[in-house]
Amino acid sequence: MRMLLVSLLLTLAAAAALPAPAPAALRVGIAENNFGLFDDPRFQGLGVTDVRVVAPFDVMRRGGFARDRLTQYLVRARAAGIRPLMTFEHSGGGASVCRKRRAWHRRQCRLPKGATYERDLRRFFRAFPWVRQIAPWNEANHYTQPTSRNPAAAARFANAAHRVCPRCTIVLGDVLDQADGGTTTRRWPRYSGTLAWIRRYRAALKVPRRVCGVHNYSDINRFRSAGTATVIAALGCRRIWLTEAGGIYHLGAFRANARRQARATRWMFRLARSTPRIKRLYVYTWFGGMTPGFDSGLVIRGRQRRAYTEFRKRIRGTRHGAFAR
Repeated sequence: MRMLLVSLLLTLAAAAALPAPAPAALRVGIAENNFGLFDDPRFQGLGVTDVRVVAPFDVMRRGGFARDRLTQYLVRARAAGIRPLMTFEHSGGGASVCRKRRAWHRRQCRLPKGATYERDLRRFFRAFPWVRQIAPWNEANHYTQPTSRNPAAAARFANAAHRVCPRCTIVLGDVLDQADGGTTTRRWPRYSGTLAWIRRYRAALKVPRRVCGVHNYSDINRFRSAGTATVIAALGCRRIWLTEAGGIYHLGAFRANARRQARATRWMFRLARSTPRIKRLYVYTWFGGMTPGFDSGLVIRGRQRRAYTEFRKRIRGTRHGAFAR
């Protein structure tokens, strides 16, 4: 026993003498649908080279204003040397009504057939063959998305994205750290519903789980880490991108408070550094006051918020929005 203890101590001492691994880099981008982002001198001065944009899965087929805006966004991003993460979601229309079962017949609440989704995806790639980062479905476990009621369908859409663009980076999951009802505000909430959704989703996946997306608003704005850690473990991906994250200025019970938003922004970066598996962070959003009832913007009507100062402080002096852990 004594010899074993001596051997163990020598092993630990040798391990402690080894050089520390080189710090990993976290790449930071902006999740913002408004192409006015590219005109803002504050954004231009940050050196950020990654953005995330969300559009209806059928945007190319339905055309109109939504397609024109997306086209201008992607063309301008390319001209600026900025890589877009293209994320698809429900068909156009306000999806808050999808909480009610009687609204599921509405276009924005209906789940498309797999063949329809794949045809629409091919239309997108014919128009934008240079886009190489795709999240097949946005926040797929949230009630505003029809995939929340059918995790297997969300997985089938991911399988289709891989067939259509096998060389693309397919961001799987893209799930919210959604706690069980009645436990959301606790320090250690329960996540049985989210975990059940992820299990069914993973069972239907036919593609390697190389990159998974997570939205961890709940943890960020309640200054905890339980949901982030739980969802990351359940997804089981090699790499994690926090594809939508941000300090909330105003939403429901979160009354308008710039100081709290700044504190949450600091916590967001701490969470992003909590595990080397997290490789990217997309901060949502750049512009505040754009969506009724929800505001996590870094700037508002030409003025920067405290959260912007926190954001800039953590990526200033870094290359392409990446900083060492």
